[in-house]
Order: sequence, then C-alpha cells, then structure tokens
Amino acid sequence: MTDDQDTIDARRQFPQQWAEEVHGNHNVSFIDEYHASDWVGHFDGKELDNSEYKEMQRELISGFPDAQFSFGPVIVEGDTVAGHWQMTGTHTGEFVGVAPTERTVTVTGTFVTRYDEDGQALETWENIDQFGLLQQLGIAPEEFTLGGLARTLVNLVKSSR
Repeated sequence: MTDDQDTIDARRQFPQQWAEEVHGNHNVSFIDEYHASDWVGHFDGKELDNSEYKEMQRELISGFPDAQFSFGPVIVEGDTVAGHWQMTGTHTGEFVGVAPTERTVTVTGTFVTRYDEDGQALETWENIDQFGLLQQLGIAPEEFTLGGLARTLVNLVKSSR
C-alpha cells in the first residue's frame, strides 16, 4: 500500500472517528483536536465558528444522547472528504427548545470537509434534513402544504413553552 493510499484510507475514517468521539463518548472537546482553530462551518446556509459548532453538538447530545452515526459512501479527493451520513437517536432531552417526545428519529445529511496536511478540518459544508427531523418529532406535518407550514409554526411555538 502506498503512502497516498494510507492517507486516503485514514481520511476516509475521519467522519466515523468524529462521530465515535463526539457522540459515542460525548466528548465535545475532541472538536478542538479535530478542527483547526480557524475552522469555518457552513451549515444549511449559516456560518459557524468552532465555539458555535461545539454548542450545536452539545444541543444535539442533550436532545439525542443515544445518537449513532453511520457514514457511506465517503469519498476522498486530495485534501477533501465528502459523504453522506445517517443519524438515529431517541429524543429524550430538550432539543433547540423542543421538549422530549421520546420518538426515535433517523436524519440524514451530506458533508464536504477540507483538511490540512496534519488531518485537521479547515472548512466544512453540510446540509441536514431538518424538515424531516421536525416531521419525525411530530412538529411538522407529513405532507408539506401552506396550511401545514402554519401548523408547524404553531407547534414549534407550543413545544418551546
């Protein structure tokens, strides 16, 4: 196996290592090792720095402490790793102001992360099926309509009380 192939194989494992540390072990401080200090994240159009990202992960751990992530396919091209993930977890704690529903959900997303030569993440772009999550929690309607959107907003206000 060549050094290049070793690097590709190691980078292909980065997302699963992140998931095991951050969500498997609830070790949010691992993000300080995993991300460069000037890392920038782009999540569904919102830009995050490391401290905001760690808060987002704390919120997810609080709401879904049993969250498990799986990745595939994961593609490595030079310094960039891209792939698809799936998270399954039970909503047993408050999550973004929503009281626990005790529902088990499966959420998917895609990511592209660029790494430096030391294997630290420099920048990440990620899209998450947030509407699907709201549907599974019973906050958003199964079918999307204008009336359903209004009910979703009412449900969000009620659930955050």
